[in-house]
Amino acid sequence: MNKYVKTAFEIFILILIIFTTAFGYMRYIEPYTLKEVEISMSGSPTELKIAVFSDTHFNNWYTPEDFEDVAEKINAQSVDLVFFVGDLIDHLDEYNGDLDSISNALSKLDASLGKYAVYGNHDYGGGAEWEYEGLMEAAGFTVLVNEEVILEDLGIAITGIDDTLIGEGTAEAASATSDDYYNIVLCHEPDIVDDILGYPVNLMISGHTHGGQINFPGITKRRLPPDGQKYVKGIFEFENDSNTQLYVSKGIGMTKLPLRFMAMPEVTFITLTN
Repeated sequence: MNKYVKTAFEIFILILIIFTTAFGYMRYIEPYTLKEVEISMSGSPTELKIAVFSDTHFNNWYTPEDFEDVAEKINAQSVDLVFFVGDLIDHLDEYNGDLDSISNALSKLDASLGKYAVYGNHDYGGGAEWEYEGLMEAAGFTVLVNEEVILEDLGIAITGIDDTLIGEGTAEAASATSDDYYNIVLCHEPDIVDDILGYPVNLMISGHTHGGQINFPGITKRRLPPDGQKYVKGIFEFENDSNTQLYVSKGIGMTKLPLRFMAMPEVTFITLTN
């Protein structure tokens, strides 16, 4: 064999091995390697531990059985509150699984002070808007749709903003917040935070972006969803009167493609301190 042909063939084999290995990692390893994120935030009148998860996108790639790892990690922490910030099922009209099994999986989550959820854009469309609230309530969650719950004894107020893309979520849903409480806002889409900074919001929690899901330079930014293009993952701090903090979860599941790269699924534990 000509040495140049041999070299070209060896390079081709090497590239094929690298591509196959990378694809295998993105398809079978990272999507099912659940990361635990620990965060501490001060300013709360009461010390609390909160578990946050988002974007399960239940489908053929991510099932209620896969969710057992999330439940085990949350329950091991003995949390006070659990927050789910939207996108339960990827596409309800294409989902072939048992809906009750999803509620059963979520019902295993324990929280001494309650479980709260908001709608995401995938919780609308394909009939999802008629099923989502019932599924969550069957699992013990309270679904907040542009409304506030006050935990008076704790000095905590929780506001849930509806999905901003398909639902009726707007920043005005945060207008009921009061300086009398430590205000937590749940909203699936993170970019709305810019519009709530005039309200006394201490902490906003979002999902929606999947942390990019598949991160490649020059490509990921163009594929980020509307209302999730500015604040993609992690903690953001703002210099407004309330020193608002935003946390954007990378989520759990996947959409469009059963792949994750440099966006490991995560469940987050936020400890609020005085």
